[in-house]
Amino acid sequence: MIKAKQKILFLFLIIFSIYCALVIGQGWDEETLITQGKIAISYLLSLGKIDIDIFRREYYSPIYYSLKFLLIQIFPIKYQIEASHIINLVFSLSAIIGIKKISKELFNENVGKIVFLILFFYPIFFGHMALNSKDTIIAFSHVWIFYLLIQYVKKQNIKLKANSHINFIAVLAALGSGINLFFLGSLIPIFLFLLIDILFVKKFACKNFSKKKFLIDIGRGFLIFYFLRS
Repeated sequence: MIKAKQKILFLFLIIFSIYCALVIGQGWDEETLITQGKIAISYLLSLGKIDIDIFRREYYSPIYYSLKFLLIQIFPIKYQIEASHIINLVFSLSAIIGIKKISKELFNENVGKIVFLILFFYPIFFGHMALNSKDTIIAFSHVWIFYLLIQYVKKQNIKLKANSHINFIAVLAALGSGINLFFLGSLIPIFLFLLIDILFVKKFACKNFSKKKFLIDIGRGFLIFYFLRS
């Protein structure tokens, strides 16, 4: 009965957030970001023949903007802003779900649910969930990199899962740094937290955790990141 009520509440929150995403209106920089995605896609699909310059393009690798531009082409032109908001919303909600999962790992399931509700109704975050194509995506990347790193150190001895986690982490790192050049530096506290756990606390690290494999996997992940970021 309690789980049924929780599902109904979650469904209500989703519907409410979708409604807000559709009626919130256009942000001041949305057209520029859509144009940035269009330019990147044109460059890739033309194999570099179509090369349109845009302000400070060399500082960004607009993976997210490119993918979003492709997705919103499914919708009629007059609804592309609303479609953009829905895509932003999906990533923002995923970030909240990720924080719920991290809270469950660090504390317990009830704390995870409470954190989910607090963040959902936090005015600054909720106000940006659909409208913001930058900060919420960085939050999404941060949260899921942290969660996947926890899962990696817990399940390093399961080769398939460990490799999968590293691959996803590399993709998320490329996604985040494509929006903000200093994104990787902001991950330092997460790596310090996990290093302390690996070397001393051992709350998450599996029994036969291999530091050598960890370094090799980090190197492999960096190569994937570098390829996607270039």
